[in-house]
Amino acid sequence: MATPVLLVHGAWAKGWAWGFVQAELEKRGVTSTTVDLPSADAAPSTMADDAAAIRDALAALDAPAVLVGHSYAGVPVTEASAGNDRVAHLVYVCAVLPEEGQSTGSLMGEDPSPSRVGEAIQATDDGLSTLSAEGAKEILFNDVSQETADPIIAALGTHRLSVFGEAPTALGWKEHPSTYVLTTQDLVFSPALQRRMSANAGTVVEVDAGHIPQLSRAAELADVIAAAAGA
Repeated sequence: MATPVLLVHGAWAKGWAWGFVQAELEKRGVTSTTVDLPSADAAPSTMADDAAAIRDALAALDAPAVLVGHSYAGVPVTEASAGNDRVAHLVYVCAVLPEEGQSTGSLMGEDPSPSRVGEAIQATDDGLSTLSAEGAKEILFNDVSQETADPIIAALGTHRLSVFGEAPTALGWKEHPSTYVLTTQDLVFSPALQRRMSANAGTVVEVDAGHIPQLSRAAELADVIAAAAGA
């Protein structure tokens, strides 16, 4: 019996972003669920709120799970997995894998190939942000056809900007087996930055994809997750 999987979305998305991967996991006999992060909603929230939501979702499962985080979600996944026996394995999908004191924003500021994603971010007066459709296609969905990307880009929502500056208070990757999925065409976190972050993972798997392999390489990504789940 494969270990269950909990999938955590990145910024501007929600659990639906994992739909193609979930379909592939089901083919491989792996049960998966998703969680929607509070930072994706309008109400004020923090990274700690995101981590709490992940811990609650893990607690609701029948067994310890493979915890998968995409992009920004690497930070709350790192926090939520610390001291948590409901985590069997961590999978970081082109995700922030922080050391002490590091946040999404601080690591992006150290990227040797600085991202242009800031050009696509549109801030709102209430501390939220959205992505321009043109910027999302060029920077996040660079390896996806326009026809395939359009409905996903149209579904993107908001994300609270302040969480990008928040670092975890504990490092779960020090306690659990971990896998890092490094995306070699990524224009959000450069491959060089991902290689630096992934040095703290137990296993590194390179995938020829941009920042949204859930769409462009769903089957390949599901293979990596299924392997972590023992399927």
